Amino acid sequence: MPTTDQHDDAVIAPLGRRLMAMLYDIFLLMAILLCTSAVYTVIAVSITGDFAQHGNVQTDETLHELNPTELGWPILPVLASVYIGFFVYFWRNTGQTLGMLVWKLKLVSNDQTPITYGQALVRVIAAIPSIALFGLGYIGLLIGSKKQTWHDGISKTTVIRLAKK
Repeated sequence: MPTTDQHDDAVIAPLGRRLMAMLYDIFLLMAILLCTSAVYTVIAVSITGDFAQHGNVQTDETLHELNPTELGWPILPVLASVYIGFFVYFWRNTGQTLGMLVWKLKLVSNDQTPITYGQALVRVIAAIPSIALFGLGYIGLLIGSKKQTWHDGISKTTVIRLAKK
């Protein structure tokens, strides 16, 4: 467990590095969500027994006449829990997602200690409106005196740039 003196000379991670790390994480997360959807679809189709979708589909017709399997609303909480679990797992265990690792960033509490499960959960939920509202949650990082995003402030965490070794 890192001590507080390991990151005393920590530099707040700049917006460009954060965005690049987010881009890496988006690709990884989309792959995980795609696999989750595939597994969910196989399970849903197995439970409902709807194996033969439309037996009269002809191969010379356009594809838009095919009807997809209706997965129902339960897929939404499944995908949401995978999304939240992805970030909570990585932030709590290592302080870094894959994108953060590549871009040499680390998430720590404001007192430079590893974050708690509660902080990780609050941060991932608060990040959604921070990004969804046209990135307004990141303005504080650019012009604020504390150099924090909305989700940094709410979760009492900060993203630091690791020193080169």
